[in-house]
Amino acid sequence: MIFPEKRLLARIVLGPVAAMALVGAVVSCSSDDASSANAVAVGSCVEVGDNAAGAMKATVGDCSSATSNYRIVQVGADCAADNAAFDGTVGDAKSSLCLAPNFAEGSCYAEAGKRPAKTVDCTAADASFKVVKRIDGQTDELLCGMDATQFRTVPDPKTTFCMAKP
Repeated sequence: MIFPEKRLLARIVLGPVAAMALVGAVVSCSSDDASSANAVAVGSCVEVGDNAAGAMKATVGDCSSATSNYRIVQVGADCAADNAAFDGTVGDAKSSLCLAPNFAEGSCYAEAGKRPAKTVDCTAADASFKVVKRIDGQTDELLCGMDATQFRTVPDPKTTFCMAKP
């Protein structure tokens, strides 16, 4: 036998409990997404905003963005000769990283030795090179053409950067 008042009582009690559980699940998922968006991991890209020795700063960004000028190739170790060494903060966390270029075609950069090159205006006095061509999916400097005076290849993901004076 079914008692109508018990169904009503169950709806009144269980309805808000189910709603609270749903809200808790959504909040939990949202906070996980926010913390993973700032995670420093191999393959992630960063925008190096300040490359000053001892005070480097970067933020995690989208690799397809022109402002994300480096890709993380190694976390917390000695860098290979062709990678830039980053020792500073990414977001709010202190990090030591090895970075490979993720330069944007048409952008100019100020070379900084083993530190990451800084994005600068092409008319700036410290502009060292301009990326005249970016070739994704291939590592072949012969594809650069006559307007390039230097090149840089990255093995993973395969990319060729053709560069010239700004």
